[in-house]
Order: sequence, then C-alpha cells, then structure tokens
Amino acid sequence: MIVDDHTLDDEMLTFYKNAVDAMPDALLITSARKMPELLNGLKQDKPNVEQLRQRVTAKLQLKSPPPPVLDILRSATLSEPLIDVLSEKTIKIGLASLLDHFGCLSILAAMLLDARESVRELALAEMAKPSKARVATKTKEEELFKNRFKPLLETLRPILEGVPYEVPAPRTVALAPASIVTKEQQERDIFSSTLYRQLQKERNLLTTERDKLQSQVNKLSADLSGQTRLASERNVDLVAMQSQLNQRVAQGIADGLKNRLAPWLESCESLANWSSNSSSRLTSAQQLLARQAQQDKRYGTRAHVTEELAQARSLLAALQTAQQESLRPLPQLTDEIRALATHIAATEARLNQTSLQPQAPQLRALALTLNTLHDIDALQNHKKALERTMLAEAWGLPLCQQAFALIDRQVMAIYAEHHPDPKDIAPPVTPTQHLADCLLHARPCRLLIDGHNLLPKLKPLIGASYFKAGQGPTAQARALLIERVKTLTALHPLLVVDIWFDSPDDQHWSETDNLRVWFSGGKGSDRADGRILESLQSEVYRGTQTTRLVVTEDRDLLAQAQARGAIGVSPLEMWAMVG
Repeated sequence: MIVDDHTLDDEMLTFYKNAVDAMPDALLITSARKMPELLNGLKQDKPNVEQLRQRVTAKLQLKSPPPPVLDILRSATLSEPLIDVLSEKTIKIGLASLLDHFGCLSILAAMLLDARESVRELALAEMAKPSKARVATKTKEEELFKNRFKPLLETLRPILEGVPYEVPAPRTVALAPASIVTKEQQERDIFSSTLYRQLQKERNLLTTERDKLQSQVNKLSADLSGQTRLASERNVDLVAMQSQLNQRVAQGIADGLKNRLAPWLESCESLANWSSNSSSRLTSAQQLLARQAQQDKRYGTRAHVTEELAQARSLLAALQTAQQESLRPLPQLTDEIRALATHIAATEARLNQTSLQPQAPQLRALALTLNTLHDIDALQNHKKALERTMLAEAWGLPLCQQAFALIDRQVMAIYAEHHPDPKDIAPPVTPTQHLADCLLHARPCRLLIDGHNLLPKLKPLIGASYFKAGQGPTAQARALLIERVKTLTALHPLLVVDIWFDSPDDQHWSETDNLRVWFSGGKGSDRADGRILESLQSEVYRGTQTTRLVVTEDRDLLAQAQARGAIGVSPLEMWAMVG
C-alpha cells in the first residue's frame, strides 16, 4: 500500500486493517456507500458487514487505494475525529504529548491520512527517527499543551450534562482596555481556523485537478502536432501522386493520338495536302498512286483478298472433312467451322462490294426502307422489328453489324435534315453512337449486362451447342460472352463492364481491371435484375457523370433502368458491338 507516494511498512498496514475491523457496522456501511463498487452483489439496505470488511481490506492490498477507501480509513482512525480538527502548529507543538497519550502508531497512521501535506511530511519525518528518539524530554511549551483544551472542555461540560447555555451577565465594572491584536496573531488565528483549513483543502484539490487538466492539454497538443505533421506529409504525397497521375494521363493521351489516331489520320492529311492544281500531271499521277498504295496497304487488294479467300475455303473444306471422318471429333470443330464460314461470307462481300450500296438482298431492302423513314421514333420501332427478323432468320454477325451501321447512318441523316447548320454537332442516339461518343471524348462509360437474359436471345447466332435442353445456357456460353466483352474492354480503357448471372450463390470475380463477373445469389428467376438496379441506384446517389448502358430485353428491368438514367441496349445490338 502506498500513501502519498510513500510505501508503508507491514506494521502500519496491519494497524489500518485492524482499524477497519474495529469500525462500528453502521459507520462502515455509511462510509462504504461512497464507493458503490464495494456494495456490488450485496443487499443495499442490510449488506453483509463481514464480507464488506473483507472487500475494504482487499482494497488495502492495492498499490494505491482509491480515495473512498482512504476516507474509510480516516473515519476508522484518529485522522477525522482528532488530527483533522487540530491546526498544524498545534500538532507540531503537541506531537510528543499526542504520541505519548494515544500511541505512536495511532497518531502517525492518522497523520499520514491527513489532507495537509505539511502534516504528512511531519509524520514521515517522525517515522524516520529511531524508536528511542521519539521519547524525548518535553519542553515547557509542550507541558502546557493539555491546558490549551481547558477552555474548550469547560464550554462543553454543560452541554454533556444537559444544562442549558446561559449568556454571561454583563459586568458592571469598567472593562480593561482591549489588548491590541498584532498582525502575526491575526495570521495565526486565520491559519488555525477551520474555514481556512477547509479552503486550503479545496485549494489543494483544485490545484491537483488543474495539474491533471494541464497534463491532458499537453498530451492533446502533442497529438495535434503529430497529426498536423502527418497531414502535411500526406499532403505532399498527394501532390506527388497528382503530378504523377497528370503525367501518366498526358502520356496516355499522347500515345493514343500517336499510335491509334495518327495512322487513321495520315491518309486524310495526305488527301488535304494533295493539290489538284498540280502543274505536272506526272507528279499528280505519282501522288495518286502513292495514295492508292496507302489505301491498298490499309484495305488490301483484290489479288490478296482472293488468295486469302481461297486459303479460307481450303481450310473450311479440310475442317468439314475432319469432322465427318473423325470417330471422336473435337467440339471446337463446330465453332471453328461456323466462324470460318462467317469470315468467308464477309470476305466474299468485300470482293463483291464496289460502293457504299449494300450488296446483300436483306441490306438492300433495309436501305430502301430506311430512306422512307424521316422520324427517330419510327426508325426505333423499325429497328426493334428488324432485330426480331435477324434472330428469326439467323442472320450472320457481319450482316447484323452492317444493318446496325445503316441504321446509325440514317439516324445521322435525320438529324442533319432537322439541323441544317453545319456547326451543330449530332448527339448520340443509338447505343453504338453513345459508346463511340464516350471513346472519342474520353468519357467514362459503364455497361451492365443481364447475362441469362442475353444469351438465350443469341441462340440462333451462336448455336444450340451452347445450351442444355430445357436448362438454358451452359458454362461455355458464359465463357464465350465473357471473352467477347473482355476484347471490347481491352480496346476501351474508360469502359467498365459488369456481367450479371442468376445464381443461388453470391460470388464475383474480376477478369480485368474494368471487367467484373457477378453471380446474384438469392432466390427467384430475376435475382440479377435487383442487383443491377441496386448498382444503378448507387451510381445515381454518388452523382457520377457516367454514360450507363443496360443490356436486357426484360421490359420491367429496362423501364426501371431508364428511370434511373440508363440507356437500354438489345442483346443483338450488343453482340454486334462486341463481335
């Protein structure tokens, strides 16, 4: 046990324990109520006194007992009834008599618990003396110590005997002149007064509280200084990262302009720089041949395309023979035969096409119909009907792409018809135009795909081998969709794609930095729809300026997505965009 930063010996600690054991029950209970922890689990009106004494005694074993336990010790010893009401000077002068009358252990234990530091120091100094030195010869002033209490005892005796107090009768004799009270006597009276001691005690408590608060202020100031320094370091790191980001963005833009747009603009620049008023027809012819060579390098020649077509036909025949002759043909043969046949059809179309006029009968009929449409709404309705025809007749992917290109071209023609001013920039209308607009202007775009709604719609295009009878698309169909979309995201860094599939298991993974695959979890046939709408709603709450495209033919999902600012895309048009 430590009192005022001083460790007590075993004899003093034993005295405190005995003092607590000797306390009256009522006084112990009243004193213990200052510390509710001591009464936990005991009856509040009649607690178990023996168990309460054991708890107080256990608190004395602590290195530094709580203040309520020290108050209990003051009540159990002479600290509160005797030492606390004596002035410091009285204690100092009459210490020998006090020790002689009450015993060294009782007085010193009470003095160690006093609120006055000078009294505690006097007790510690007395404890440091040898036992023999404590019994010293009393001075004359100390002999008079007992006489100091005679006026008090004389005043209290009638009260103890129950005699009423009588006011002294005024004396008829002339009073002697009052003695002059010196300044030193006034100071001694003030210092020995109970009020002064109480004020001194409160002052000591306030000083202790002030020191604690000052310590907390110093600690908070140190923490604030550390946080300010850390914030400054983070700000420097942020500025460096911002500078690095700006450099990377500038480098990316420069690389994009140089590596992607420059080859496409080179022919345009050569066309602009070419002068039709050349003085020499020979120079003009040479320039035209050079331009034609550039065009042939970009688009190829008939001889090269014919040679490639012959090689493709040979490979197709070999694949078909291998499939027919093999006892265990690979499943990839069917996909490769279909893809090669599509490539041959596209190559033949290139050889037969000599102008912008479409060559396929379906496209020629579509072009004639589009020329009769001069309203965007009518064009959109015809587009929906055309998509149903594409799926019903199982058009090839190149044919579908050319059809959508004709529709986009007619959209621009309708806009130019209603906005003849060449300064007007045509806004994007179709999903393909929105995607191209985001690419050209480096704007972020997000594509959300309802996978299990999209794949069944594409069954005529990708083949029945990707579907189980009565069970929908297989894992190979999902892998085909993911692979096609991955190719699209690799070409467009600002395009973020989320592919959602209905599944009882909630899981997801990232194919690339901007392509994520989700399985919805939950129950029901439209589990992915809710997750898509939640993702759109979070975009709306964040207020991000992003073009959002939702691929589905579910009317309810499409209506709710458009209400959240999204653009609907049909599965067939999306497949033409990624093909």
